[in-house]
Order: sequence, then structure tokens, then C-alpha cells
Amino acid sequence: MQLADNLLRAAELALLPDETILEIYAALRPHRSSAADLATWAERLDDCGAPFTAAFVREAAQVYAERGLLAA
Repeated sequence: MQLADNLLRAAELALLPDETILEIYAALRPHRSSAADLATWAERLDDCGAPFTAAFVREAAQVYAERGLLAA
């Protein structure tokens, strides 16, 4: 299941420009983004046709909030 999820996200990301992927990667580093920043990224990913990656970003935002890893 985890491998399948990773492959789905990879397929979605393959369609995005390299710059966007690098921006998402940077945004997901601890203490780099606020909850609002990550919510915006999730919305953008939904708009780009990447719902599995958007869900991953939303889940990351929740985990980061629980662990104190969000930017102020």
C-alpha cells in the first residue's frame, strides 16, 4: 500500500515543472512553512490535478502541527 501511494504521488509530480517540485520540497522541510502555506500548496496541487500529493501535504501539515514543526 505504501509503495502504491508513493508511485501515485510520483506519477502526479512527474507532470509538474521541476521548479514547482523543488518549491514543494523546500516547503515541506521542518520549520519552513506555516499551516497556511502548506494549505495553499495543497490547494495548488489539487488545482494541478495532483490530489494524492495534495492529501500528503495536508497530512504533513497536521503532523508538523502536532510535533511543533511549523514555521511561525
